[in-house]
Amino acid sequence: MNDMKNSPELKTVKKRIESIDAFRGFTIFSMIFVIMVAGYKNLPLTFPHLGSAPVSTFKHAAEDGEPAEWAFWEGAAKSMIYKKAEIVRRIDNKYYDVKIQEEDSLSLFDNVRVVHAKPLYKGDEIIAIFRNPGVSPQFRGIGNGCTFTDWVAPFFVFIVGLCIPLSRQRRGADWWKHVGFRTLGLIIAGVIYISLILKTSWWWGILQAIGVSYFMGAAFMRLKSWKRWIAVGVIALIHGFMSWKFRWWLELGDKSRGFLTIANADGDPLRPLLVHCTPWASISYGLITVIGTLLGEAIVTRDTKKIIRQSLLIGVVCCIVGYLLHLFQAPMNKDYVSPSYSIFTSGLGALCFLVFYMIVDEWGIKKWAWVFNVFGANALLAYFMQPIVRIFVSALGFYDFFKGQAGWYGMWAGLLWTMLLWCIVLWCNKKNVYWKL
Repeated sequence: MNDMKNSPELKTVKKRIESIDAFRGFTIFSMIFVIMVAGYKNLPLTFPHLGSAPVSTFKHAAEDGEPAEWAFWEGAAKSMIYKKAEIVRRIDNKYYDVKIQEEDSLSLFDNVRVVHAKPLYKGDEIIAIFRNPGVSPQFRGIGNGCTFTDWVAPFFVFIVGLCIPLSRQRRGADWWKHVGFRTLGLIIAGVIYISLILKTSWWWGILQAIGVSYFMGAAFMRLKSWKRWIAVGVIALIHGFMSWKFRWWLELGDKSRGFLTIANADGDPLRPLLVHCTPWASISYGLITVIGTLLGEAIVTRDTKKIIRQSLLIGVVCCIVGYLLHLFQAPMNKDYVSPSYSIFTSGLGALCFLVFYMIVDEWGIKKWAWVFNVFGANALLAYFMQPIVRIFVSALGFYDFFKGQAGWYGMWAGLLWTMLLWCIVLWCNKKNVYWKL
């Protein structure tokens, strides 16, 4: 009996992969920070990110349509390289008639190519890029590209997929019951979370997308790994095809009306389904989760060589494929969860996990990760604490300190807010107050 307890095989099975909590905590830490600084101006590291207009890496690429940020990057009062433009007429999915309206002039461009993640329509705003004097500008849609902030949601969804094989191994026969409960719980929690911020309605946000992704990852575990790779390609093709052929796949409701809420009965009833992405576009997040399960199966084995090999395979292949798609009229775009964005960030997720795994689990350098483990051990509670703490801090009259910040002061304010949340979650952890679905 003692020989069995001390056997290396049993120790291997029981070995905990501590880097998962560290990676998840890093993702939550980053999420809380970037949510706080999103409204701040002139943040550091402002530059074009993989095809975006100049935008801080601590903001989404979808926020690259701000002329003040372009001017800040150029160090001028007014941007001379980037200009706002507008679609006048759609010719096909690539070519449009475009106008640039400035204070004292109107420039028209006929039959020009506009690179974007979906078809554009009359009145849609785009960006004109004047790279060389005397040469016609290039045109880009708003939100194309990928900043560090755009990594956060895919990383969390990737971790969900990474943990699915571990959960199935641990729960055994009760696993599918847990899958159903957790999927429904995440969707309901997501509605409650956004209702705390934007008033009661049937919102569709990131938690709901995670719920769909979790169910997809669990369902596709029935397939062998090579069939899951095929499924990833099929999901990407379906999402890409539907995005280009049907406007309702990515856009819903009347933008001229507000959201339907309990306080605004005249609002558009479809727009609440578009806070993060449409419910059906969530399958592109599910693609990330399915890829995560492929790495999760290697983690279940606790075989170091297999984990490293699978991380590198997923990381290198997905980064290359996603980037190549990005270059050929299928740019990365978080708002529409474009296939190139999903595949590329899946690769980044695998490579980032590998960094945490090597440092924490292989080299045994763990103490530094404690800061992230506080969030990683109680991720859902940490995420939900944001609007609750904001309500209390506002009631106490201290929230004004966090408003209207800019530059490095904004960074310090964002870090202070994140550490405030961190202290609260640490206290909850010590009191054994956890929220898990």
